[in-house]
Amino acid sequence: MIRRTSLGFLAILVSLSLSHTARSAESSVVEPEAAQILRQMSDYLGSLEQFTFRADNTIDKVMRSGQQLQSGASVDIAIQRPNRFHVNRKGDIVDQEFYFDGKTLTLYGKVVNYYANMNVSKTVDINTALDLAKEEVGVILPASDLVYQDTYQVLMEDVESGMVVGTSTVGGVEVHHLAFRGSEVDWQIWIEKGDKPLPRKYLITSKWITGAPQFTAVFSDWDTSAQLDDALFTFSPPPEAKEIGFIPLRGATAPGTGGTR
Repeated sequence: MIRRTSLGFLAILVSLSLSHTARSAESSVVEPEAAQILRQMSDYLGSLEQFTFRADNTIDKVMRSGQQLQSGASVDIAIQRPNRFHVNRKGDIVDQEFYFDGKTLTLYGKVVNYYANMNVSKTVDINTALDLAKEEVGVILPASDLVYQDTYQVLMEDVESGMVVGTSTVGGVEVHHLAFRGSEVDWQIWIEKGDKPLPRKYLITSKWITGAPQFTAVFSDWDTSAQLDDALFTFSPPPEAKEIGFIPLRGATAPGTGGTR
């Protein structure tokens, strides 16, 4: 009888705890501590002039049958502010490189040996290049949310609520675990504690897609004082590489760009 009573009491405690957690997650308020930790990460990343890191990504694909399939990729990213980046992405279904040298965005498919350029008529920063790539030709760079100058503004654009889940460990690094809700997606981020608040993990859950597929990125190999050669950001076509054109999403040349070729 005592054992049953104890188990029943434990069940009540667990139920109350889960209910409290659920109510906290459903709150329409962003906890000040969560916003502060995210802002610290954003300010720190924005202060870096040159840096490199690796992202190990997984993404879910929901089949028509409802079954989920997951694919993965490793992404090496080099950033040189204000206007250069290089991304090398290799995985189960992709083998690509992205280049931006301040005036030209290039996507190179290694397996097919094809590449496409988007020329910008004037020098732009990384923020503008990422926006143009997404809006004009549908190219979204892996982990791009975290390389904007003001990551906080980008991440919080659609946020309805947010909270500090607690502390955790990612790759042997002690981190703050934050969770946020938006109208389209829920997302979580794990941020390193201390004077280098680097993102260590990022998870996005699609709320309104059947099966709630997720994208996960685990970040490692951060070098915040990298010395990068200018040549890293300029694409030189390999032998027999063929140039093809991006297909503009808007069906017309965008203002401020030279079109695609």
